[in-house]
Amino acid sequence: MSDAPAGPLPEPGLPQPDRPTEPQPPALEALAQRLLNSAGLASKRDIQAPAARFAHQPFPQLGLAAALGDDAALLPATAAPLLLACEGLHPGLVEEDPWFAGWSGVLVNLSDIAAMGGTPVALVNSLWGTEAGPAEALLAGMARACEVFGVPMVGGHTNLHSPYTALSVAVLGAARGPVLSARAARPGDRCVLLVNTSGRFYRHYPFWDAATSADPALLRAHLALLVLLAGQGLVHGAKDISMGGLVGTAVMFAEAAGCRLDLELDAIKPPPGVELETWLACFPSFGFLLAVAPAQLAGLQQLIAAYPDLLCAEIGAFAPGASAVVWRQGGHCHSFWQGHELLTGFGALG
Repeated sequence: MSDAPAGPLPEPGLPQPDRPTEPQPPALEALAQRLLNSAGLASKRDIQAPAARFAHQPFPQLGLAAALGDDAALLPATAAPLLLACEGLHPGLVEEDPWFAGWSGVLVNLSDIAAMGGTPVALVNSLWGTEAGPAEALLAGMARACEVFGVPMVGGHTNLHSPYTALSVAVLGAARGPVLSARAARPGDRCVLLVNTSGRFYRHYPFWDAATSADPALLRAHLALLVLLAGQGLVHGAKDISMGGLVGTAVMFAEAAGCRLDLELDAIKPPPGVELETWLACFPSFGFLLAVAPAQLAGLQQLIAAYPDLLCAEIGAFAPGASAVVWRQGGHCHSFWQGHELLTGFGALG
């Protein structure tokens, strides 16, 4: 770099014009106001809402770099295979009961991780709201679920100036032992229903609520149970009972496994006062269909006996043949679903 001046030297002895080294204050203030009021900068203030709800340092052992507020979340290393799931909440639920929608957004994701024998590591969310009120309720529901289940919310996206209100939640998990997969079910396996019958229906929704008032330690133990079942080899395939209810989950199970699933309707016992049809179609807080080898049934029942809130019942069997779900009751047989009628499109491989 040269030290020579960029222009001609001033003539000595002549007065030189003032050379301002910074913008005049009025112009600087106007520029600052325009930038402060820009949409991009103003939108960042929406982040204050989740910042007020979730712990800022979910993994203290990782130091300051793991504190929330950077561009991504720093998570503990794991040598185990990772599991990733995401759920979008129904717009009607988000509109009518935002707290429960926030709670459910966390719960359903944790159930998806458990269904594959995994342990949740962290959650993120994407929240869109027209104003702060409904968004605050959504955040409160998520925050309560994170507290109850002991899984941190580590990031996401928040927009409180949207023309609509919406929520999606995603979770990262780790499978440190055997992975449970619906595709692992095979002919000869027994289909076992594992469900928490201690609860009640939540308002007018088809949601069996066995969680919002339950002991957090018990809820955590229930979710960890799937990891234990996989590790002991008592279960090798599983499917979380989702919004499609038990019957919808059975169809997805059979579709993924590529075999027929026969269900004995008389073996499915709803909680007292609940009709079978309602029970077959509802979403339980904790409910799974399991694929179990016949030799493992006794061991499974013995282990679950230590959890009095949980019902563990053999309700059917996987059989040879194309993907299908068949109902049996009182000597009658009904073909509920045939495999050529795609449901999810994720069928058996090979």
